[in-house]
Amino acid sequence: MVPMNETKRTQRTPSEIIAETEARLERLRLRQAKAEAQSNPAVASLMDTKADLTKDLREAKKLLGAGPQSAFARIGKHQSWIQKINDEVLEAEDVLAEAEANLIILNAEIAEAIQSLVQTSKELSSEA
Repeated sequence: MVPMNETKRTQRTPSEIIAETEARLERLRLRQAKAEAQSNPAVASLMDTKADLTKDLREAKKLLGAGPQSAFARIGKHQSWIQKINDEVLEAEDVLAEAEANLIILNAEIAEAIQSLVQTSKELSSEA
């Protein structure tokens, strides 16, 4: 706990209050001047350009930053997907090579079986 004598509030002097009020008034005047300037076509186009540049800066910083939407974070999240796809490619290459080899063997067996049937058919027709 904080001792009572250390929590004593100090009052602001009249000059401090005036300075804070004047600073607040200056901020309000600046806000009003910006609002009025936006109705001026020359300043309005500059303000629009500034807004576009600010948006571009924000998006670039977000992409290059370290947050959850940064490029590096997104790449990290997708590395497992990329690895899975690469594994599927390797498996598909193996399946393709094996299937092509089996197809060649099967075509040879089919050709041999057909040849055997044709040979048998010729033998039967020549005996008749």
